[in-house]
Amino acid sequence: MGKKAAATSIVAAGDLVVLRDHRPSDADHFIRWRGQGEWREYDAPWEQTFSPRTAEEIAEVKERFRERCEQERPVPRTGAVITTPEDKPLGWVNRYANERFPDTWYVGIDICEDDHLNQGLGTQVLQLWVDYLFGNSEIHRIALDTWSFNPRMMRVAEKLGFVYKGAQRELIEWQGQRLDFVHYGMLRREWE
Repeated sequence: MGKKAAATSIVAAGDLVVLRDHRPSDADHFIRWRGQGEWREYDAPWEQTFSPRTAEEIAEVKERFRERCEQERPVPRTGAVITTPEDKPLGWVNRYANERFPDTWYVGIDICEDDHLNQGLGTQVLQLWVDYLFGNSEIHRIALDTWSFNPRMMRVAEKLGFVYKGAQRELIEWQGQRLDFVHYGMLRREWE
């Protein structure tokens, strides 16, 4: 019996953006995003992200991406592609956990197309993602961490009702500036 491809579905939709499952055809966008875009300046830029350069590396990344798309997807999802309503890929959302705190999921969003920044998309993306995660689970808390040089993400979190939980002050030095690691959280009862 051969592998059955996982169905691609819409996870959540708003008037500005759609969150949907990954498709093999998204691989080219993800490869391009690894090497360019303003988003890289705000998402821990000191962490060197592998950017495939040779034809062999690109083929390997595409194959891993295809295999991932064929896997059965959990409910709720651990990630999704952000697209326009016309299905142009713009970036991604994700969730992850700390095994010590299983009742908390951490979320992240990245809009990787520079011409779609500063248009309110991040607010709608995060709202859709949080609503989807709380609405399809019994999770107690959703957390969001960002760096002090990312005021846009902090504004989005606060606008959506995330509570400022504190910061690890001057945790890292980057390009001559000391940065705080800023923590936000939302409890299920606050979301409800």
